[in-house]
This record gives sequence, C-alpha cells and structure tokens, in this order.
Amino acid sequence: MVNFDAVYQGRTPLGGKPPWDIPEPQPVLVELERTGKIRGDVLDAGCGTGEHTLYLASRFHQVIAIDVSSVAIDKARAKALSRGVRATFVVGDALALSDYKDAFDTVVDCGLFDVCPPERQASYAEALHRATRPGAYVYLLELSASSAELMMRRFVELGVPENQLASLPKLTPSDLHAAFADRWREEFLEESTMRVRLPGSTESSETPALFAGFQRI
Repeated sequence: MVNFDAVYQGRTPLGGKPPWDIPEPQPVLVELERTGKIRGDVLDAGCGTGEHTLYLASRFHQVIAIDVSSVAIDKARAKALSRGVRATFVVGDALALSDYKDAFDTVVDCGLFDVCPPERQASYAEALHRATRPGAYVYLLELSASSAELMMRRFVELGVPENQLASLPKLTPSDLHAAFADRWREEFLEESTMRVRLPGSTESSETPALFAGFQRI
C-alpha cells in the first residue's frame, strides 16, 4: 500500500513533490466547469493538495474534498486560507466514502482510480454509487499504462531501481469498463492527457491519460 503521507513529504522515489501535484487545475476539468458539466454538490475524490477543489470553489461550487493523506489535506487547507477560498477538506478514505450516502451530484476524480488497487476498483465504483444521488455524474481523469511506461523510463534514467516503481499506475480502458459496469451508464471514455511534472523536470507537461464520464443509474 502506498504511503501517501511520505509521497507528499517528498520521502519516496517520486521526488520532492509527486508528479501530479502541480499548481493549476487540469485543463479538462476547467473545460467541464466552463461547459456547465459541474453541477450541484461536488465531491473531489482523492483531492491531493486541493487545486481542483479550490478552482471549483472559486467558481462558486460547493465542494467537499477527501484524501487519505493528512499531509496533503494540511497543504490544501493552507492554500485555501492564503487564497481566501472556502472549501471543506476531509482526511478519509475516498475509495470507501463510508460517511456519505446520496450526498453528491458530481464527482471529480483526478488520479485516484489509477492508484486504486485492482481488487478495490469495483468496490470504489460501488462506494461512489452509494455516495451520489440518482443521475449524478462521475468524471475521471487517470494516468494510463502508457504514462506508467514513460515515467518508469524517466525514473530509471535518473537511477531509481525498477523494483521501487511497482506502484506506478498501469490503467487500461477495460479496468474502467469493468468497475463501472453495474448501475452506471458510460457517457464517454477516451484517450486524453494529464498535465504532470515528469521526473527530472521542473515544469509540467502533458502525458497520456484516460478521461471518462459515467452517470449513476
């Protein structure tokens, strides 16, 4: 199991900051908001240091953000305070969502499903079904298997042993299809990109990702 507190403290081979922790929202999420796809009560599942939550809150959405890492949540709360943005940040297991039932109309997941252990992917989709209201939408932007290969090459070039990179996501479309096969309607599932900071780089760049939308039945 990944120690995400250690990841956000820079105590893993991922470096001082995890590759996905960039100081801006993902462009696809900005486009979702611009086109009115973000509605009602919103859950940011696996929020990290809160860039998506803070962006949506600044656009007048009511957002609850959950992450298993208390270190990430502390950083997110500090950002909210410094920016004068109100949002609710909770330390908890966003894969289980045990405290929520019929609570959300929209869920955004940027990089949580791709680190979800295969044996928990279906139960995560079930937890999302329980936590959302009928007709709710879940939008997922996840690093794909192609991204894992790219990142592994970059880490190995920097001297990181391959056996320390086993947790890199290796997600395929079939994983998403299988997890959301029951009581969800697929709206779209397409190849996309996610902005990340590749190993050895100080700037973010686009890397292959999967972008999907499912509606709760």
